[in-house]
Amino acid sequence: MKAIERVCIVGRGNVAWHYEKLFTQKGFSCCVVSSREALSPVCFEADLVIIAVKDEAIAEVAQKLKGMKGLLVHTSGFVSTDCLQSAESGAYGSLYPLQTLKKGKQTDYNSLPLCTYGNTESVRKQLGELALQLSSVHYELSDEQRKTLHLAAVFCNNFPNHLFGIAREILQKDDIPFSILFPLMDATLERAKQFDPFGVQTGPAFRQEHEIMRQHKERLSQDEREIYEILSKKIIKKHNKDI
Repeated sequence: MKAIERVCIVGRGNVAWHYEKLFTQKGFSCCVVSSREALSPVCFEADLVIIAVKDEAIAEVAQKLKGMKGLLVHTSGFVSTDCLQSAESGAYGSLYPLQTLKKGKQTDYNSLPLCTYGNTESVRKQLGELALQLSSVHYELSDEQRKTLHLAAVFCNNFPNHLFGIAREILQKDDIPFSILFPLMDATLERAKQFDPFGVQTGPAFRQEHEIMRQHKERLSQDEREIYEILSKKIIKKHNKDI
């Protein structure tokens, strides 16, 4: 397949912003266009077109690219690559970054896990080689594997982040700085990396300290109490085989 030199990114969101920066840093000729505009002729001549838009808009953008000549990929964690077939490029796949990316926020691209997949063996090989040009961390994952990874990422990133926000609000009520929790948060993450997280579980629910849990819930809002109760019940059930 033709070597990738010219890259066109469709989208103006967080991933598009970082991919433009990353590809430019690595010496590729890179342009960015909005999916809301008439797609630039550059897209149809590019060696690689990256669709970096919301999941529900990927297929629509692919349809607009019908007749393009290069390799077409999307950046979604949960959308199958088959949705790119309508572009009729013959070569398509995924280039999924496993990281929370925000515009203007510095990211260590060299350690950014890039997950690739292609519709043919040659496409898979080319995307794998490209990923290693961009980062030192690469995984080739099928559509189903990538969906599994995306689901796991929600549990280890999105949900904990919401809980961090709740913890911060609880502390604010008594003028306690959120930073007091940072060492505990760091230690929790390190244990999860080194051991089976279920094997190092602690806390009132794990110890089934029901009176402490009752008093905890009295100090929480209704929404906070619901989350507390659901998670506590699941912890008790996980560590008590008789339940």
